Amino acid sequence: MAIADFLWVFIWCINHLMLHIDAKTVHGIFSTDVSKRDKGQYITTFCFHGDTPEIRYKLNTSGQGFPKLLFYLDETWQEAKDQTDCTRKTENAKFGHEITHKTGNQTISHFVRPKIWHIVYTDSYTCSESRPLTPLEQPNIIEYELKLLNPDSIGNPTNHFSDEEIGLLGFYQLLTLLYFILACIYTPKLLQTLSKQRSMYLVTRLLTGAMGLQAMGALMMTFHLHNYSKDGIGMPGLQLLAEFLDVLSQFTMLYMLLSLSLGWTLGVVTSKTSHLDALKKRPAVQVVGVLGLLQGLLFLWEQYEDRDHTMYHAHRSIAGVVLVLLRILLAALFAGNLYSTVSTERSTLKRQFYSSFAKSCMLWFLCYPVLVIASWVFATYLRYKFITMGVVFCQSLAVIMLYRLFLARSLYWEVSALSSSLPLRMDKNFGIKLYS
Repeated sequence: MAIADFLWVFIWCINHLMLHIDAKTVHGIFSTDVSKRDKGQYITTFCFHGDTPEIRYKLNTSGQGFPKLLFYLDETWQEAKDQTDCTRKTENAKFGHEITHKTGNQTISHFVRPKIWHIVYTDSYTCSESRPLTPLEQPNIIEYELKLLNPDSIGNPTNHFSDEEIGLLGFYQLLTLLYFILACIYTPKLLQTLSKQRSMYLVTRLLTGAMGLQAMGALMMTFHLHNYSKDGIGMPGLQLLAEFLDVLSQFTMLYMLLSLSLGWTLGVVTSKTSHLDALKKRPAVQVVGVLGLLQGLLFLWEQYEDRDHTMYHAHRSIAGVVLVLLRILLAALFAGNLYSTVSTERSTLKRQFYSSFAKSCMLWFLCYPVLVIASWVFATYLRYKFITMGVVFCQSLAVIMLYRLFLARSLYWEVSALSSSLPLRMDKNFGIKLYS
C-alpha cells in the first residue's frame, strides 16, 4: 500500500508540474489583468546569438489597446523585475515590438556574444489604474504561440535551442551510445556475477541498479532533446521522468556508499541479511533515509519553482542552493562514518581499500557542489551546460572507479576473501577475464 501511495503522489506531481512546463515553442494567453497585476506579464526567457535570431508569433486576435512585447537584457531585467513603478519598469526594456497583426516576427538585436533576453507582454492598460473603461474598452485575452529561434549553421533561424542548451543533444547522444557499448560488453558477465547471489551480490546489484537508472535517464533525455530540436517542445513527461530516475539513482548510490562506509560487506557476515539488519538499526543509516527523502522533496520543490525545468541548476532557486548544502552535508556524514570505521581497523590492506574507496565516493558526493561553485566563473548562459555535463561525467567516472574497485582482483578481493565466489575480474587494463 505504501508503494502504491508513493506512486500515486509521484504521478500527481508529474501531472501538476507538466502544467507549468515552459518550452521554447510557448503557448499561453496574453492577459491585460495579469499584465496590470504584475506590471507586465512575464512570458519566457531565451538566449539568442548570431545575426538572425528571430521570434515568430501567431495569435487568435490582434487585440486592442496597443498590445506590445517588451525585450529586456538579462542584466537589465534583474533590476527591472523588482521595480515598483510600472512606467519606469516598462521604460527599462531594451526595445519593444507592437502587435498589429495575428501573425508576425521580430529579429533580435545582434551582439558579439550570446545574450539572455526576457520577454514581457504589456498593453496601454498595464500602467493605467483607471483603464480599461468599460464598456467602450475591453481587457485583452489573446491566445498566442511564440517560437523562439536561433540561426542554424547556415544562418537560417530554425534552431529551437537556446545557447544555454546548444550541445546537450550531442552530449546525451554520445553518453547513451557509451552506455549501450558498455552494456553490450559487460552485461552477460555481470548477470553471471549476480546469479551467484554470494557475498558481493547486494553491492554489485545496487551499483548496477544506480548505473542502469542513469542510463535510462540519459536515453529519455536524448529522446526529449531530439524532439525538442524539431518543435521546441520535446517530450516534457520524459524529461521529468528522466529527472526522477536521476533522483532514484542518487538515492541508491547514497544508500550504498554510506552503508559501505559503515562497514557493510566488510564485516563478518553470518547470513545474507544479518549484517544489513544490523546496519538498518544504526542512527546514521536512518539519517541517510531522511536525507534521501529530503533530497526527493527538494527536487519536486525546485521543479515547481523553476519553470525552465532543467536538471542541474542550483544557481537559480533557493531549493537548488539547499540541494548543494545537503550534498555537502552528506559528504561530511560519509567522511565521518568512514573515519570512524577506518580508525578501528588495524589491517593495512583494509586501510588501503578504504583510501581508494574514499576517493571514488568523494568524487561522486562533491562534484555537484564544486561544479556549481566553479560555474560562477563562466558567463550565465554557459553555467547550465557546464554543470550538467560535468556532473554526469564525474558521477559516471566515480561509478566506473567503484566497479573497478569491487570487481577487480584487488584490495577488496583480498580483504573480503571472496576469491572463491568471484566468477570474473578486471585486470589493470580494465579488461574482463574469467577465473580458471
